[in-house]
Amino acid sequence: MDFSQEELLEAVERLVAGMLERAGATAPPIDALALAERHLGIPLEWVEPADDDDDGRRRPRPRAGGSGIALTTDMSAEQRQRAAADGVARHLLPDVYRKLGVVPGSESKQFAAHVRALVLARVLIPTRLLRAALRDCKYDVPALHAVFRTASIEAVAGRLLDLDSPCVIAVVDDDVVASRRSNFAPVGRKLEAAERECVEQVTALDLPHRARVGEWTAWGWPVPGRPFRRILLRAVRDDV
Repeated sequence: MDFSQEELLEAVERLVAGMLERAGATAPPIDALALAERHLGIPLEWVEPADDDDDGRRRPRPRAGGSGIALTTDMSAEQRQRAAADGVARHLLPDVYRKLGVVPGSESKQFAAHVRALVLARVLIPTRLLRAALRDCKYDVPALHAVFRTASIEAVAGRLLDLDSPCVIAVVDDDVVASRRSNFAPVGRKLEAAERECVEQVTALDLPHRARVGEWTAWGWPVPGRPFRRILLRAVRDDV
């Protein structure tokens, strides 16, 4: 496709920002449910929760018919907001394609999923509002999550990778690194010493912790309300 990732991001940012402005959604938190139903006219459809299969595994959640957004009673508030934001993203896909000169139907499933993810993240955590929140919250992820509370705390942490400040964001579940991503260089799942210290201290005390070891400074936060011990990490290298 004849455009860069930067051009794709610019198209997504402009379309989402324009839609939010027209909807009057100028301050966080963004209510994606209201945005979808009241501003865009996307129907919200309540469907029965999916049952477990014969092996006790959860079946995929049912989808709404047509262009509606499927919601179930077993969804958390965050899951409903995410489902609504995904519905908004699907609604905006044709506009993104038009901006980029992509013929609808010619795109791959992988590209469509990538664009939807970009739009979804920016609906719940708009870039301009995120930059404004940083003035008060700095890079304190729980504080930012309190501002953008319709998004998950993991989504808030992930959006920091879309900013100019170089950092590494990691998710550690029961002492296992589930993901570790950077916005300045490729990284693996091996934690730096400062990150490991944060994991150890957060695990022991269930409180936020900051550590500086060698060339790295890391911050760790416990994530409440999960059926396992989850810790979020943000790390920066002092020479970057």
